[in-house]
Amino acid sequence: MKIYKNKNLSEFTSFKIGGNTKYFIEIENLKDVEKFLKMNLDDKIFILGGGTNVLINDFDGIILKPKFEEIENLKDGILKIGSSVLVSELLEYAINLGYQGLEWAGGLPGTVGGAIEGGVGCFGGEFKNLILEVEAINLKTKEYRIFKKEECEFEYRNSFFRKNSGWLIISCKLIFNPGHNIEDLRKIAEEKIKYRKEKHPLEYPNAGSVFKNYPFDIASKRVKELALEKNKVKNDPFPVIPMAFLISEAGLKGKRIGDAQISEKHSNFIINLGKARFEDVYNLIEFTKKTLEDKFEISPEVEIRIIHNR
Repeated sequence: MKIYKNKNLSEFTSFKIGGNTKYFIEIENLKDVEKFLKMNLDDKIFILGGGTNVLINDFDGIILKPKFEEIENLKDGILKIGSSVLVSELLEYAINLGYQGLEWAGGLPGTVGGAIEGGVGCFGGEFKNLILEVEAINLKTKEYRIFKKEECEFEYRNSFFRKNSGWLIISCKLIFNPGHNIEDLRKIAEEKIKYRKEKHPLEYPNAGSVFKNYPFDIASKRVKELALEKNKVKNDPFPVIPMAFLISEAGLKGKRIGDAQISEKHSNFIINLGKARFEDVYNLIEFTKKTLEDKFEISPEVEIRIIHNR
């Protein structure tokens, strides 16, 4: 276990934005978890995975950085994965075994723990569909628990772990479909990677999609009609209206506050042009929300995690 005080967090986020935290603590195994729990620090805690979907400012508490990076092949089709393993690393490992089930995640950033916590999915695939069980411990009550898939309470870009942030995900067991051609699997994954490079502003620091796509069923009549007229309703995995479409229709592409800008390439991305601060991105998110609320009578939900002292 490594403990740092007043550590700057910008190097740990894909936005390249971050204030200072009171404590930054790295843990690598269950012995480190036990040591951490015995410290009885009465501070708020945020568990930082890959830092690919967060916007962080100064944090008067503990940033806990787990480094659970083991991958274990238990039996045909079943892998035990540490929560800190990158999704890209897991995908490559599974493909090399001929395991089908994660190709849709080609180019997806972040860690396995983050994918579980955020209920990640794209291109019709959902990470939750691979889950057998999740190993986790509550950092406040010290309860250790194995969650079955149904106990993870997966929802659209949500889970039990996002709604109950005191739980540290240690590992998970995933089930794949074995016996597939490695090159066929790799081709599918590479197609997704190519799509992301073409459609997403990966040349700039960003945190992925800022807002969750809007459920068609709860959209205002005007928005439903507009989306149907422009053929912009998609299944993700149920009927939704892409937020990139609504942000673009609101005339916000290229909107800039400081060095934070709504991407011209994909308008549900906010990019850091070089010197963006937390306040720039935060204010741009709030401006976008207010604009969409006023123009379309909808209530956009932010997908990225915003961590600060407010």
